[in-house]
Amino acid sequence: MSYLTIRKLLEVQLNTVGGVFPTAFENVPFTPTNGVAWQQASLLPGRTENPTFGSAHKREVGVFQVTQHYPRNIGSQAALARAEALRAGFARGGSLEESNVKVRLLNSPYIGPAANDGAWYSVPLSVPYVADVY
Repeated sequence: MSYLTIRKLLEVQLNTVGGVFPTAFENVPFTPTNGVAWQQASLLPGRTENPTFGSAHKREVGVFQVTQHYPRNIGSQAALARAEALRAGFARGGSLEESNVKVRLLNSPYIGPAANDGAWYSVPLSVPYVADVY
């Protein structure tokens, strides 16, 4: 159940810092509206670590990726401004906690290279996380 909690904590934080914004969450029906900016949120889990012996403690490591999709041919300012605002909302040193799961943001989020994808100009934001599960 730890991945469900990790996803929930990160998605709630996204909605908190990003406000109301059309979002494609994983495996949830979503159809973008032509000409209207939207974002896609994905949890990219990595390898589970076991920092201690003889306990239920495990450490989940991964990246929460939020990709901004803005209409092409309008410049990069709006997409980059939103990515920067979200970056600030997932600042290094932050933590999110529920029950036996504590998600920590030990590294600064980073903006990846933009790409043109069909009708969209896409800018990915990667938020590295470490989640201790007890």
